[in-house]
Amino acid sequence: MKSKRKIIYGLLPILFAGGIGMYLYMQNSKTEEVKPEVTVNQYIEHLQKKEFDQLYTLMTPASLKESGMNREQFVEKYNAIYSGMEVSAIKAELKPKVIEETTDNTGNENKNQNPDAYEVDYSLQLTTFLGEVDETHTLKLVREELEEGGKVWRINWKPSMILTDMVKGSKVRVRTLFPERGDIVDREGLPLATKGNIYEWGIIPEKLGENPEPMIARIAEHYKVTEATINTALAQKWVKPEYFVPIASTEDSRVPTVLAGVQVQSKEIRYYPLGEAAAHLIGYVRKATKEDLEKDTEGYYRAEDWIGKAGLEQSLEKQLRGERGGLIEITDESGNTRSELIRKDAVDGQNIQLTISSEQQRKLYKTLSSGGDAGAMVLMNPTDGNLLALASAPAYNPNKMVTGLTQAEWGAYSADEKLPFINRFTNRYAPGSTFKAITAAAGLMEKVTTADKSHDISGLQWRKDESWGGYYVKRVKSVSPVNMVDALVYSDNIYFAKEAVEMGSAKFIEGIQKFGFGDNFGLDELYLKPSQYANEAHLDLSSEVLLADTSYGQGEMLMSPIHLASSFTPFINEGKMVKPVLIEEKETVEPEVVITPEVANTVKDALGQEVTRSGGTAHTLNSLPEGLAAKTGTAELKAKKGEKGQENGFVVVFDTESPSFLIAAVIEQVNGRGGSHYVLDKLKPFLEKKGVKQ
Repeated sequence: MKSKRKIIYGLLPILFAGGIGMYLYMQNSKTEEVKPEVTVNQYIEHLQKKEFDQLYTLMTPASLKESGMNREQFVEKYNAIYSGMEVSAIKAELKPKVIEETTDNTGNENKNQNPDAYEVDYSLQLTTFLGEVDETHTLKLVREELEEGGKVWRINWKPSMILTDMVKGSKVRVRTLFPERGDIVDREGLPLATKGNIYEWGIIPEKLGENPEPMIARIAEHYKVTEATINTALAQKWVKPEYFVPIASTEDSRVPTVLAGVQVQSKEIRYYPLGEAAAHLIGYVRKATKEDLEKDTEGYYRAEDWIGKAGLEQSLEKQLRGERGGLIEITDESGNTRSELIRKDAVDGQNIQLTISSEQQRKLYKTLSSGGDAGAMVLMNPTDGNLLALASAPAYNPNKMVTGLTQAEWGAYSADEKLPFINRFTNRYAPGSTFKAITAAAGLMEKVTTADKSHDISGLQWRKDESWGGYYVKRVKSVSPVNMVDALVYSDNIYFAKEAVEMGSAKFIEGIQKFGFGDNFGLDELYLKPSQYANEAHLDLSSEVLLADTSYGQGEMLMSPIHLASSFTPFINEGKMVKPVLIEEKETVEPEVVITPEVANTVKDALGQEVTRSGGTAHTLNSLPEGLAAKTGTAELKAKKGEKGQENGFVVVFDTESPSFLIAAVIEQVNGRGGSHYVLDKLKPFLEKKGVKQ
């Protein structure tokens, strides 16, 4: 018996020690309870990474049930709001937690009134497409028991956790605030590009009837479009039976009663009052294409935006378009605004005022385009450089480019061999004999040429010597001897070729470069290329043959009609060259003295005799009452030597008594039509009606 007791007593210490060990093991094996800061940090991390599905797992089931959203709806709501606001970055930072100290009824401090609740504030910054949205939010956490035991901290979710002013049923509305496109106006303030209205016809699908195919065929026939065009429009994803589906523009607001489902609406568009008369100058706008969006390095444009596609509408796009704004607001379930989150007002585009006269632009274009000719005319005030009209023909209808061309209209433009989309007043041409006035001025300045210096020239062709091989300079009138004035009056190629060769290339180049070669006169808005007197490889004019050809505006010389007009201003302004001006408020350059007043007057007098003297190439203008001076020219473009090439006719004409206008004109393909005389005949009625007077 005693031995059994000894055994039992001996086991007691062992059992006691084992129990203590088991207790300690059980205590140490318990999972450490997660602190609220861990949940808070997870929330901040998931929010900044836009991991909205992970946010969902941090919320209390009760608050999610109250929201009425399942996991998919929860994620969709966050994504819809953040994508609508174009949130590119989220920054959330915890604010220092302030613990309010209280005392219990025993007077002891109690820092945790409710051990199962936790609150913390954080700042939220959302980078949206309109800028930064800054808010302060509060996270409210509760400690909840898990079914498998233990506790966890979860967040009570409320709509205000997305944006402060949101409540249940709230929505976020994002609106783009569009700027008004600036107008382009003429010198009088009359519109050249502005707002206008057109009629647009379309179809309401549900009103086509039970058998729509025959009705669509009838509609297509009436409006001269294909059935495929209508069916493609009706098949767009956004179309619903009750929606109006626009098809094309129309000039008639009336709808025949036999056309079921057709409706006509008024639509605001960009409008060009001068139409074809100013098409190449003003250009047009069209909806941005995929290619436009790909080229948009600043990320401004969106699909369906209007963008300048030609002329000033394109080159001045940034000034004209303005800057779009936007508004992000919170609404209630009915769509009523609760609060504005952020607003950026649109900035309207600038109005651009040109030196152009609408009246002169119409008249000059009518003069140029009559008879279906291709060419350009520039009307300029030679004393201040103001460009009064810039005409190019043939042209296109810019209003049709906005509203949309039919297949037939586009086909007609595409098939036109005269290329109606080419801007010819900025195009560069060999100026022909009009350039002789500048060669004369260069020779006078170099004191190689004088007004009465004569050359004995026999026949209609000349070459310096046998080193020129089979090349000869030719003229159209056999006169001998010939002085400088005669050579301008009768437009003698040989005289000026001789003078250029005598000057030598260095002096010749120095003399003519002063007249604006290599300069685009700051007319970037016209994409004007500088003129050239020779190709890059031949700028030294070391070839005497090329030097001779260049002296009378052929060879490799290329000048725009705008430059040609400006190059004649020294003859009107006592030797000062006035550069062309198109935009009223643009800073202008002071006229530059390029020749002496004596040289200017000598050339001007000779150009006056080209009009007054019988046999002068511009004598047809002598019947006009105003004192006019002019220089004519015909340039032949040959594919190769010995062939007959295309001839372009040129005229530069200005008034001498009280200078107020200068016209530079070119008409292409005047072969067999009188050369430059054809251009004079076209201009004469314009001058007779005093269309150039301001």
